[in-house]
Amino acid sequence: MPRLALRSRRATELALAGLTALLAFAAPGSRTALAAPPNAQDFRIVYYITDEQGNRGRQMSELDMQQFVNQARCECEQDIIMRITYQGQGVDAEQLLLMIGQFCGIAQSAPGIGTYPLCAQIASGLPQTFQTTAEFSFAPLWLAQGVKGGNQNINDPEVEPSGGCSAQAAQGGLWMCAGLTDCQMGNFFMQGATNLNTEGGTPSGILFDFQPPVSAPSDFSASSGDSAVQISWKNLAPGDLAGYRVLCADADGNPVKSAFSLQRPTPSTIVNGTIYYTKGNLCPGGSFGPGYTPGAGDTGDGETGETGDTGETGETGDADAGDTADTGDVCMDGDVGCPCIDGTTCNDSLTCDNGVCVSDNPDCEPGTPGCVCTADGLCNDPLVCSNDVCSLPSTGIESLNWDYVCSGHLGFNTTSARITGLENGKDYTFLVVAYDKAGNPTFGDTITARPVPTNGLWEQCESQGDICGDGWNCSVTDQPGKLGLLFGTLGLLGLGGGLLVRRRRRRA
Repeated sequence: MPRLALRSRRATELALAGLTALLAFAAPGSRTALAAPPNAQDFRIVYYITDEQGNRGRQMSELDMQQFVNQARCECEQDIIMRITYQGQGVDAEQLLLMIGQFCGIAQSAPGIGTYPLCAQIASGLPQTFQTTAEFSFAPLWLAQGVKGGNQNINDPEVEPSGGCSAQAAQGGLWMCAGLTDCQMGNFFMQGATNLNTEGGTPSGILFDFQPPVSAPSDFSASSGDSAVQISWKNLAPGDLAGYRVLCADADGNPVKSAFSLQRPTPSTIVNGTIYYTKGNLCPGGSFGPGYTPGAGDTGDGETGETGDTGETGETGDADAGDTADTGDVCMDGDVGCPCIDGTTCNDSLTCDNGVCVSDNPDCEPGTPGCVCTADGLCNDPLVCSNDVCSLPSTGIESLNWDYVCSGHLGFNTTSARITGLENGKDYTFLVVAYDKAGNPTFGDTITARPVPTNGLWEQCESQGDICGDGWNCSVTDQPGKLGLLFGTLGLLGLGGGLLVRRRRRRA
């Protein structure tokens, strides 16, 4: 079962503070009558990120509040710590109920039968209980999902979320009501989008985005050059795209070493819309928490530190695309043998089994996509046997491992990238990853291309029947018209590389 229960940082202190406040209010003559119930302005809510072990890190900035919580952080269960400070005076000593989520008012009004599940309850206590600045940690999933069933207390390890880390992009936060054992719509004096979080900031909740861009790049083409390949693509529905990165693999499927260098995203990396995150890259050792052990290759210190020349971008490529290879089949979510859509559904009559779409057809041949593995536990190449079902591997370039990244951040309106530093005559596989501001990635087909040496002027002349003549002087003095025609012809054919590049740059 996922590790989603609340881990209060000060459970004992909170209980003692509540008891003390209750005794003080009960003592005769201890206080005069209080004036009013509490309101949102009586409390200050501050959120903090955590590290792999769940320890408190930096306070979330306004940028963090807008795009820090992505799908990978949800899947890795990277906790958020919430600090609550009561800063009001003269309010009623009423019991407070604290919940985390979205649409809590609607959910509480129709428990079990409404559109939204009940929100997760994180704590309760008197207003004065929070004068000592209580801290609570919660998994980011609770911002988006309610609880399954009627038990709302996420201190209970048996409480399960109503859904997973997928297909949602909205805003959640702390909800609070007073004097009730069961909050209803209209009873909440603090709602998820009215938390006062940052100094001088606007009250707001935490934006969470568990949904990658709706459209992946497509219609790929490759133009081969000398020790370089230029990849071009289209994206007909840019939507919430923030940018792209290109991934490269050699003929053996290994990452390509290039001049470009960028350390992989870490739990403390500032999200600035120029990197993407996956569960495999962010938490290769499994879900975060006390005792977390990073997996192999999990490196980086949170600094992005981009270095190296990424090559020219934004060009459309030569007319002659050179050698390209068949990109092959790509596993599409919902298809047989591929991941389930949103982790739960599949296309046609397929069934989602352990996150993979499986055929119910009894004639499904063992070893083929979506069918059971053979009796020897094998699958047809390149499929692998996982949970006795044949599916595409989670390794290789399509795993989106950061080691394959071979370009810098490319703007959302970029349509091509030139990858340099390659070896002529060898095949390379390229994959373009698109991502949104929160760093949720999506990708389309892979494409294979081979860089080739670029012939000089006289090699081109010789290959075309020695049309330049016997020498440069002869061509210049005896046949100037023929040489001028040659330059024009070479330019039109894309063979006058230097001239063609200069023309492109002037147009850009």
